[in-house]
This record gives sequence, C-alpha cells and structure tokens, in this order.
Amino acid sequence: MQVDEVDHIASCFVQARQSASKLDAFPGIQPSTLKDAYRVQERAIALNGSAVAGWKVAGIRPDLREGLGANRLAGPIMAGNVHRLPNGGTAPARVFVGGFAALEAEFVAVFERDLLPIDGKFLPEAIMAALSGLHAGSEIASSPLATLNDLGPTAIISDHGNNAGAVVGPEIAGWRNANLSSLTSRMLIHDKVVGEGSAANVMGGPIGALQFLAEHLMTRGRYLRAGDVVLTGMTTGVHQVTPGDQARIEFSGATACEIEVVAAVPAGL
Repeated sequence: MQVDEVDHIASCFVQARQSASKLDAFPGIQPSTLKDAYRVQERAIALNGSAVAGWKVAGIRPDLREGLGANRLAGPIMAGNVHRLPNGGTAPARVFVGGFAALEAEFVAVFERDLLPIDGKFLPEAIMAALSGLHAGSEIASSPLATLNDLGPTAIISDHGNNAGAVVGPEIAGWRNANLSSLTSRMLIHDKVVGEGSAANVMGGPIGALQFLAEHLMTRGRYLRAGDVVLTGMTTGVHQVTPGDQARIEFSGATACEIEVVAAVPAGL
C-alpha cells in the first residue's frame, strides 16, 4: 500500500471522528493485510493529536485467522476517552450518530508500571506484577462508518480499532487469585439483560490478551506504560446501542456501573 493511500484513509477517519460526522463507505482501498492496516492505524494516531491512554484487544473471527496470520487485533484508546468510576456511578458513552455504535462488557487492566520483556518474553508473572488492578469495565465501540465491523479486521484496525473510549469501573475484588470462570460479567440495556459471561470467555483470559498486546506492540516499537488501561476483550457479546440508551454493567466482586449513551459532538464543542 502506497504512503499516500495510507495517509488518505487515516485522514478521512480522523477528520470524521473530529467533526463527529458519518462516513458512507470505507475511504479508499481497504488494506488487504494486517501490516498495512496497522500502518493506517499508526498514521491515524499521529494525525489525531491526542496521546494514547491505552489499548483495546479483540478477537479475530476464527475463519479469518489463518489468512491474516493472527487471532487477535489491537487498537488505541485515545486520551480524553477514558471514563473512571472507581466507586461505581454513571459514565457517558459518546458514539457516532449514523455510524457503528456498541457497548461491550470487558475486564480492564490498569498498569502500575511499564511492562518490558524479561529475557525476550512477556511472562504471565511479569504481566501480573506490572498491574495495579483488574477492573470491571466496558468498551465504547464506535466508528463514523456503520459497516466497519462487517468489513472485517483490516477495516477495524484502520479506524482506531473501532474504539471510542473505555469505562474503567471498580477493581475486581480478589482478582489476582481468582479462577477465571468465577469472574462473571453481564450487560443490561434499559434494565434488560442482553448478555452474560465471564473472564474465561476471553482467549487465555485477560492475561493472555495482555501477553498478545505486549508482543504485538513491540513489533511497532511501542510498549505498555505505567497508567495505560487495556480493554482485554468482550465477555458478553457486542451490544449495539444508540444515543438515549441506558446500560448497566455488573461484575462479580465489583460495584455496578451505569452507562449513558450520548451523541458524539465535534471536537472543541
């Protein structure tokens, strides 16, 4: 993929996000490889003008993994899009009207210190030691392009990993020594349960997701830093929403959190 095509795709997504306007189609030629898709993502990060506050991890559909050479993907969480509810409460979920919008109940890792490889490897013990906590939370998944998820992983990666923010709720009690299947989660929308799951629904659990992310970022000259928040993967499904929806996330060992879905507005307003 040529540099000007990478720049065009990244620019279109960033401009649409900053103006809170929708896109009717993928801007340009969709990348055919993960390598090119991450080139677009890196360019979008540079054009965005905000710092990276963390990352999201998501699984790639099983039927696409062999062809793409990966079973997960990653995207940035930009500064200003992290909503912290250490004691519960309500957070806004700003989504793009006319685009794609969903909420996902996820376990969120928060790093206390930088994570660097030990003897060239990111060992589970080192990952655990670098964390300050594992929290109840939710991904705010939204893109100006309504068909982004349907277009597949290279499209998703190209637009910030389809991320528009993270809700970081209370720390999960006893998470360091817990059995993954005991760490349960569920999502409610308008007081109706729309999905239930547990940390075991994520491949390799949250630590497996973090190991993938650490190894992946190293190939991009990046690493997980103190203060980073990481959405480790959906546990109850992808729940599409629209402005006006009221959601609730409930995790075992943590106070519940409310999420109010609102329309994104242009940057600076």
